Amino acid sequence: MKMQESGFLPADDGAKLYWQGVRPESETRGLVLISHGLGEHIARYDHLAAFLAEKKFAVFGPDHRGHGRSDGRRGHVLAFDRYLRDFKIFRDDTVARFPGQKIFLLGHSLGGLIAVHYALAHPADFDCLVLSSAALKVKIEASPLKLALGRFFSKVIPGLSMSNGLDPNMISHDPEVVKKYIDDPLVHDRVSARWYTSFISAIAEAQARAGEMKMPALVMQSGEDRLVDPEGAREFFQKLGSPDKTLKYWEGFYHEMFNEVEKAKVYQFLLDWLEKHLA
Repeated sequence: MKMQESGFLPADDGAKLYWQGVRPESETRGLVLISHGLGEHIARYDHLAAFLAEKKFAVFGPDHRGHGRSDGRRGHVLAFDRYLRDFKIFRDDTVARFPGQKIFLLGHSLGGLIAVHYALAHPADFDCLVLSSAALKVKIEASPLKLALGRFFSKVIPGLSMSNGLDPNMISHDPEVVKKYIDDPLVHDRVSARWYTSFISAIAEAQARAGEMKMPALVMQSGEDRLVDPEGAREFFQKLGSPDKTLKYWEGFYHEMFNEVEKAKVYQFLLDWLEKHLA
């Protein structure tokens, strides 16, 4: 059995940040905090949260600013560290309700990039890091002209919004997952000019500073990912400063490994790693 919880938290600028999660009905063995990906929302991880809650893990996560039920213009931030400040508020509020628990930070795609930057900024806030198809290298490099235009609009019209260009058919081989994603009113495809330039800079910084990270880390990557470059995970892993690090490629999987046809294998691999790091 599990107990579901949800609510809103005020950000430091007054914006309302939605969060939700599940906790085991009795004993809690560990706390997993999820940082979701671009354009989606935390409720898309309900199935993973339910699985881990059955194994006595509490699982919580927010909707990032500009996503899901949280305030904010869709797909827009003036600076990447806005995500970190919001996540810090969520993290501190959640951890206070689970004193003494081992804390795992799990980030997917954009949420993985946010998780890396959060761990760099606040290394004492978590015990272990898990990345899932993290945005550590873009799939298609932008031309110098597009980058120059992006930087120009980022300064002149930072809120200029456009489609992120992601193909929903590339998130999973499961057609039902794709249909639900397309039909989900809380999913969006917006990104702003300022968001894009901040995103590209954040990727470069994450790769450059990987050696500073010392916490135990599990880096998982979908082998047939069409939305982020799978090589980004390998490059990041090789630079990672942690003496306890694991790299796992899920060959043949599309971007969302937790939503793939063979997701049960991913769930079990993740659970085994989490349990190994409870001590």
